[in-house]
Amino acid sequence: MKAWRVKDQVIVITGASRGIGFAAAKALVRRGAKVALLARNAERLGAALAELGEDAACGIAVDVCDRGALEKAFDQVVARWGRLDGLINNVGFQYARRIEIMPEHELRQLFELNFLSAVFGCQCAIPRLRAQGGGRIVNLSSASVRHDNEFAHLGVYSACKAALDHLTAELRGEVQKDGIMVTLFSPGAVATGSVENFDPAALAEAMPAWLEKGPYFDGAIMQVDVVGEALAHCFEYPPGVAVDFMEVKPHIPTPKALESDWDPAPDAQ
Repeated sequence: MKAWRVKDQVIVITGASRGIGFAAAKALVRRGAKVALLARNAERLGAALAELGEDAACGIAVDVCDRGALEKAFDQVVARWGRLDGLINNVGFQYARRIEIMPEHELRQLFELNFLSAVFGCQCAIPRLRAQGGGRIVNLSSASVRHDNEFAHLGVYSACKAALDHLTAELRGEVQKDGIMVTLFSPGAVATGSVENFDPAALAEAMPAWLEKGPYFDGAIMQVDVVGEALAHCFEYPPGVAVDFMEVKPHIPTPKALESDWDPAPDAQ
């Protein structure tokens, strides 16, 4: 049996009750890690823990945009397992709406969930990782920062992720002396159900704008387990070696359609 380097490490994952975060938790638990799932929905956390097993995982219902509450959640993790070895800042949220008409509450929610929550997570993790002698932080960006977005009118979302890209580069230099390695992880289109968040009127406006750019986009949809495995891989390097940047995206020219109509990529089923 393969001896995984991440075995017995303790890793916090935000937004982990479903989607990419839960897929990463499953991949890490299969490798012998202990995972702390942080999310707002206690019911979904309970279902996730039932699948993972409470010996390998714990769930903490917390608003990751609340700095004080997040600090207490990290205290709970260390109190349970006595250490912290890693953090995956996975939380992400999308609205499709033109920048000109996006209301203030949506702007603030996008900024807080896609950027500020990751800053808070890093602030909570760094002193605990330093006390442990080092560790890893993985910040989830988006391929839309570097490529055409998988939908139209997601400019504010992509801008928030671009801010996280720059923050990650700066952070890497700040904590290198502490043995803390920082990865920027950039997924392409993933089946996470994010379209469910969209205002139907905004969706109806964005769809024609997206189709105007052409009938195809470069990529089918990836399933979350593929991305979860790639995230777990970031923790499989020896101390002092890190993945600085990883982008995982499909490369199958695909007719444009909403996520609910996409077919899984062949290797992602």
